[in-house]
Amino acid sequence: MAGDQIPAAAGSRGRLRASDSDRERVLDILKTAYVQGRLTKDELELRAGQTLASRTWADLTALTADIPAWPLPRPVRKPARQPPRSPAQAFIKAVACVIITMAAVALAGMPGAWTMQGPPAPSMTAQACQIFYGWQNPVTRNVAMLSMAAGMASRGSDPGLAADLAALQQASLRAEGYGGHPQSVLARQRAANQVQADISRVSNDCAAG
Repeated sequence: MAGDQIPAAAGSRGRLRASDSDRERVLDILKTAYVQGRLTKDELELRAGQTLASRTWADLTALTADIPAWPLPRPVRKPARQPPRSPAQAFIKAVACVIITMAAVALAGMPGAWTMQGPPAPSMTAQACQIFYGWQNPVTRNVAMLSMAAGMASRGSDPGLAADLAALQQASLRAEGYGGHPQSVLARQRAANQVQADISRVSNDCAAG
């Protein structure tokens, strides 16, 4: 493409096939036109999509024919020793530019668009697993944590995890002698073995989720 913009009239060159760099150039022109108020949001989105689908110079010329020409900065060229971008990489970059532009346009019209949004809250199942991992630390271990984890898991999407956490809670209570009833050494050992088995099941549930 000669000059800094798509020519107003392609003439005999209109039937030539357009390259990825030609389409990128038109996207730059359309984005600048939108910023200057020459295109509306809907027009920008429509023409950007048409630009990516254009195959000839004539197609690209039609999209910028009603936009006055102005100088646009040329992109910085990479050193000659570096391999040039493949056509696929150039096209992917052009698509990414359009997506970013459209996202910025959409955000600009939303109330409170520039307020930072925190990451989405983890699911009940994920929170249950986080509590379970915390319970495994001897420093923070408390049987009440298993009760909380089981309650969250019951409201999550994995009923198997909820059942295994409830079983682990009961085994832990027996192993630690809760309830005031004396237990034999053998009974406590059996409960401790059950705790280890239940821990393995819950760990597998969380890993699979």
